[in-house]
Amino acid sequence: MLLNEPVLICKSDTECCLIESSVNSVRVSIKIKKAMEIELLLTKMLERFMALRADRFEIFRKKPAHEDYDFSFLISSTHLLTYRKEELINFILEFVAGIDKEINELKLDVINSARFAANFFTNACANNQI
Repeated sequence: MLLNEPVLICKSDTECCLIESSVNSVRVSIKIKKAMEIELLLTKMLERFMALRADRFEIFRKKPAHEDYDFSFLISSTHLLTYRKEELINFILEFVAGIDKEINELKLDVINSARFAANFFTNACANNQI
């Protein structure tokens, strides 16, 4: 198998994209920013969710190609016969933007639920209902 030199694109130390190409395929691995513990948990949950549905996304790998990365895509020459190159690139770009947005929305939902539960608990304690 003939491998080309991998390309690493980094926004920061915690956000990276590794592109590895060979003669008949390209593997794209993505590392999502996880600054807080809740983001790490949500990323793992989304990774598991996507892995269970990897067969629906023909280019999505069930397991990331590298240990430090969260998501991986494998685009082979058969995919290029089925889909246009621009469609595949747009799918990956929209996936990255969508995952980041989804994690932020889920994080806000968890924080708001925790705030509501803490408020309920403190009100119950103040009114001697517990």
